[in-house]
Amino acid sequence: MRQTIHAFLMLMITINVFFCSYQTRAIEVAAERGDQYLPMLKGKRVGLVVNQSARVHDQHLLDYLTDNQVNVVRIFAPEHGFRGNKGAGVYITDGKDIKTGVPIVSLYGTNKKPKPAQLADIDILVFDIQDVGVRFYTYLSTLFLTMEAAQQEGVSYLVLDRPNPNIAYVDGPVLDERFRSFVGMLPVPVLHGMTLGELALMTVGEGWLDSSVTLDLTVY
Repeated sequence: MRQTIHAFLMLMITINVFFCSYQTRAIEVAAERGDQYLPMLKGKRVGLVVNQSARVHDQHLLDYLTDNQVNVVRIFAPEHGFRGNKGAGVYITDGKDIKTGVPIVSLYGTNKKPKPAQLADIDILVFDIQDVGVRFYTYLSTLFLTMEAAQQEGVSYLVLDRPNPNIAYVDGPVLDERFRSFVGMLPVPVLHGMTLGELALMTVGEGWLDSSVTLDLTVY
């Protein structure tokens, strides 16, 4: 009997230690796995769809890519701007990154979708923005519109995914497409429980883009 109790207690301790170590293990986001995606970008003309959340450890993704000899030719900035220092709903003008000199095109101003001329010298768009899992956050709309533009211009598309902090919650009605707008672009619930990478795959899989044209999409 004592041996049985001892074995049971040891099993419980082992399980507890396992789950504690699992829960405290750092999450490795896609942007930190350069060994997977850097080969896709070498020798390509790259456009970034990013803001301040595109971090690779203690670096911004832009700096990480340029340090690895990736040719970044243009940045496309969402609502709140490239540095995330603009207020909600504030229109943003084009600019230039001070450190690298890479031009920044605002996607929250007079245009919310890249123009064909702005993609003419780009081979692949890289999207890396942290989201919170709600439909009315405009980063989802920016994802969709930049995917649509890339598809139309024959540009490849790479999503470096990040966790959804509200992944356990799915709530609210699915969007009535009669009310489709920049704060409600896709037919998903208010709390959709998905990452932007998963939504990118869903966008293609559900045929929300023009099904007559193929988008070269990769999600990490």
